[in-house]
Amino acid sequence: MVWPIVCRRLEGLPNLNATQLFEELCIQFPGRFTPKQYKTLLRRVNLWRRDARARGVVIGPKTYRRLSDKPRGRRPDIFKEHWDEMVQSLEERPDQTALELLIEFQVRYPGRYSLRQLHTLQRRVMAWRREAVQRLICEMNNQTQDVSASRAALS
Repeated sequence: MVWPIVCRRLEGLPNLNATQLFEELCIQFPGRFTPKQYKTLLRRVNLWRRDARARGVVIGPKTYRRLSDKPRGRRPDIFKEHWDEMVQSLEERPDQTALELLIEFQVRYPGRYSLRQLHTLQRRVMAWRREAVQRLICEMNNQTQDVSASRAALS
């Protein structure tokens, strides 16, 4: 029933977002559509776009509107300020867990860190351990090469 309306709207604005179309239909026909019907509309709109391209209609790239005006991106590094101290602590006691390290720094800096940051610290500690293993492997290779070079020089 509403597909001809959707087709006319798409002919006029082929880059129109399916979400915007669905919202317009919900406003025009209150109570007629449920959110579960959005996927069906999206599928039909994508088919219409494919057929329209075949007919020669120029359709630009999909654009998505931002749902909020909040700036997007990553949060600042919460451990940046004390990471050098944490690394020093890990080098002194490499077998300590991230939880033990977090508790130690909660005591050192009250109110600065919470248990919610444990997962982030676990990932950072895991990356530090990977790098430490790589450093050990490189040192072992260098020592092996030095020993073999000195043996070759003695021979």
